[in-house]
Amino acid sequence: MKISDITAQAVGKWDYIFHSLGIEVGNGKHCPCPICGGKDRFRFDNQNGRGTYICNQCGSGDGLELIKHYYHCDAKEASIKVAEYLNLPNQSDQIREKTVFKKIDSEQLHNNNIPENHVCKKVEYLLYKTSLGQSEYLTKKGLTFDLPLLDNGRIFAPMLNLHNEYAGAQFIESDGSKHLMKGSNKKGAFILVSSIMSRPAEVCAKLRSHNEIIICEGLATGISIAEFRHRDAIIIAAVDAGNLIHVAKAVRELNPAAKIIIAGDNDIGNDKNTGKEKAIETAQAVNGYYSIPDTDFKADWDDYRQQFGLEKTLASFNANLIKPELQNSDLLINVKVKKELSGMNLSQMASSQRADLLNQYYGNNLAINLRTDEIYHYQDNVWQPISDKVLMRTLADLFTQSGELFNPLRISSAVESLRLSLPIMGIPQKDLICFRNGVYELKSQTFRPHNKQDWLLVSNDIDYYPAKENESFDTHAPNFAKWLKEHQAIKIRLKIS
Repeated sequence: MKISDITAQAVGKWDYIFHSLGIEVGNGKHCPCPICGGKDRFRFDNQNGRGTYICNQCGSGDGLELIKHYYHCDAKEASIKVAEYLNLPNQSDQIREKTVFKKIDSEQLHNNNIPENHVCKKVEYLLYKTSLGQSEYLTKKGLTFDLPLLDNGRIFAPMLNLHNEYAGAQFIESDGSKHLMKGSNKKGAFILVSSIMSRPAEVCAKLRSHNEIIICEGLATGISIAEFRHRDAIIIAAVDAGNLIHVAKAVRELNPAAKIIIAGDNDIGNDKNTGKEKAIETAQAVNGYYSIPDTDFKADWDDYRQQFGLEKTLASFNANLIKPELQNSDLLINVKVKKELSGMNLSQMASSQRADLLNQYYGNNLAINLRTDEIYHYQDNVWQPISDKVLMRTLADLFTQSGELFNPLRISSAVESLRLSLPIMGIPQKDLICFRNGVYELKSQTFRPHNKQDWLLVSNDIDYYPAKENESFDTHAPNFAKWLKEHQAIKIRLKIS
């Protein structure tokens, strides 16, 4: 069917067609442009029912032209999308034959694991248009890696989130310029560094079960890491430094036991080394590690690889792998409380109010053990006793910070009031083993994040990692297996003698 015949059939129906394709055109009034954004630069005037529009930035055109720009396609493919809505004969099946999903059954692709929203539909459509291949962008960097390519050779990198859906995509031109697909929701979304295309639900399943996950900023950096660090790790790219922490927190929530490594950029030379600061902040937030190129010039790990080669880059990556000290959340709360003291009058407060302030200072992480009448403080993932003297000195310090004189009787009465108002500690669960990165439940044989309601009093300073497939003492801990056998042999000999 000719394009002119399809557009003729679409006259008077463009507002419905746009709605079905997820293209927001407003109701004839000025609004954001679905192609270039803005606030009120776009107007859908729909002259003679032809779907016409005017944009102060993009220019003007008819309905087919708008679909072309929105989906980054030519007139033929835009007309096919219109024909599909109008139930007209089309050749869409021929287009799908050359896509990166040609090995995936279309019914599987459009199952319930991929939510029916406009962004997902747009990503799926553009993926249908791509084919896996070597990009000019990576060739210039000395990298060989198949990625989804559009007809003009630019990379189309789908972005996923941990809700089993596509969140958008990034376009990368051959000259290295990048921009996000219109409508992309970048926060917490990432690009999977892999030449094997997987559906969002499959990626989430892999992240949930993997032992090591590396998060970097850019796609090329992730591909370089995959080149020089040949380990069983999943590598994902967060697109930029600001999104590292959102991606890492989402991954940590999904997989509490994984070793998370932030492969940050060294933005030295700028007023602020954003790459390094964000990498450290992210590693602290998820109890992970970070590695930054040790250079006196601005560089990411792909830049480092290009200059020094794979072997030296691997050695430097491992040598600069650092686990920062965790941020003390109580300390952050302490600072907030102290900042608010200037507007308080502690001397005029009731004893119970000073007790509430003291509890707030400790992040509302205090509880009382009725059997011992001791107050406990939840920190470092376990409940630890805190003496009355420490609490009294803390409150005295708050008086001093506020510029007020304190009375020992008022301080001691506040601690007594605190003892009466605190929640009562429960009994520690005996089927739990408290590791540094989470808690292992013996009954269910599952690993999960810490929860202060477990009322645990003891922890070890060890990270828990799930067992690998076919893991055994003989294959994965041969020295321990040897010691165990020798120890058993000695016990047998002692019994015999």
